[in-house]
Amino acid sequence: MGTIINAIAIIVGGALGLLFRKGFPERIAQTTLQVLGLFSLVIGVSMAIQGQEIVMVLISLALGAALGEWLDIEGRLDRFGSWLEKRLNLTEKSPAKGFIYASLLFCVGSMAIVGSITDGLKGDPSILVTKALLDGIISIPFAANMGAGVLGSAVPILLYQGSLTLLASKIQFFFTPVMVRELTSVGGVIVIGIGINILGLQKVRVGNFIPALILIVLILYFKALFG
Repeated sequence: MGTIINAIAIIVGGALGLLFRKGFPERIAQTTLQVLGLFSLVIGVSMAIQGQEIVMVLISLALGAALGEWLDIEGRLDRFGSWLEKRLNLTEKSPAKGFIYASLLFCVGSMAIVGSITDGLKGDPSILVTKALLDGIISIPFAANMGAGVLGSAVPILLYQGSLTLLASKIQFFFTPVMVRELTSVGGVIVIGIGINILGLQKVRVGNFIPALILIVLILYFKALFG
């Protein structure tokens, strides 16, 4: 449901962008984004405080961030976007420009991954709903400047986030209640980082935190196995 809402929000936002073109007040968009940034912080904190294995959460985040920095996950994602732009020879007039830009922006990010996993494991779409509101608002100026291709990015969102959610729901049997709880806590810290980025308070490379989501599960699995 979270992914479906996300796709609908992109279509609605994109349609509004095409309707208003450059007449949509920038200050309204900025203020709304600030509200969503604050709301992301609230969601992140509410998720983070659910954890009871605080040391394990800290270890997974520290090791995950170090691994992410070593792999340069966020940098690789940025470079992939630049490479794709050059490879497809996208220009300002290219009809595919809006589709590619919007698809990369909406699909490549921590919120898509954390939100899809949370939706699949717990049936909680709150992160994806927040992301839907963000994407919907961003779609307005995108579509106004880049055209109808932005609306097409709803399709990759459905495929990408939908697949992650379905995968998480299928392997749900592997996750113990403790794993789900602590995974939620790690995800909450990442969402807090996203909220900080939205508000422009500090540049947090949240993409490099992604390995922490895997590490917390592995740490708790081996702790239960040998504990």
